[in-house]
Amino acid sequence: MKTNQLFKAVCVAFALTGCVSRAVNEGVQDRGPQVVAAPLPAGERMTIAIARFTNESTYGSGLFTDASGDRLGKQAADLLARHLMATQRFTVAERQDLGRLRAEAELMGLSEEQFKKNLMGVEALILGSVAELGRDTTGGIWLLGKEKTQRARARVVLRLVDPKTGQVFYTQEGAGEATLSASSTLGFGGTAGFDSTLEGKAIDAAIVNMMNNVVKTLDARQRARHRRGNP
Repeated sequence: MKTNQLFKAVCVAFALTGCVSRAVNEGVQDRGPQVVAAPLPAGERMTIAIARFTNESTYGSGLFTDASGDRLGKQAADLLARHLMATQRFTVAERQDLGRLRAEAELMGLSEEQFKKNLMGVEALILGSVAELGRDTTGGIWLLGKEKTQRARARVVLRLVDPKTGQVFYTQEGAGEATLSASSTLGFGGTAGFDSTLEGKAIDAAIVNMMNNVVKTLDARQRARHRRGNP
């Protein structure tokens, strides 16, 4: 009788601990400008633009390309723009979707010359690419349960360019990864299915890991321009 009660107690204990454990980890070592950069008044902010961001990796080239172009590259550009604007130190001008802006200006009755005249000039252009992207899945099964870990890794390269001269004045690459781990005991819960968002999280981590140096470089260039008396 005591043996049966002990067995039932063990089963109940495993059942209570048998739920799925899910954990998403983004490999970000340095949150950078979200924490350390002080906002600037709008009139003192440097005007920059993301001129081009492409997916140059061989991973899932068909999967990450849609009818309008490079979906993964556009996602990376949007992430970079969001982080730059979050610092509240830059005015970010649109350059990648000028065609849509031109079409809207035409609907408003503006000529091509008026549209170009109204465009905001920039002091620095950013060119970027997803140089590497990959993922793997590991896991195992033991006596009482199973586990699975999905990991995505990304390497992103950025170049900062002077739009007046075409000179590249800074370049950097950053790496990041994101993992999703899940485990179950005694068959309760089940492991996590395929997570298609991990690639985006890894790219975001790679960008964030570079942001501190990018912001410092742009700030230093802006201060140098002011010392020389350039507008």
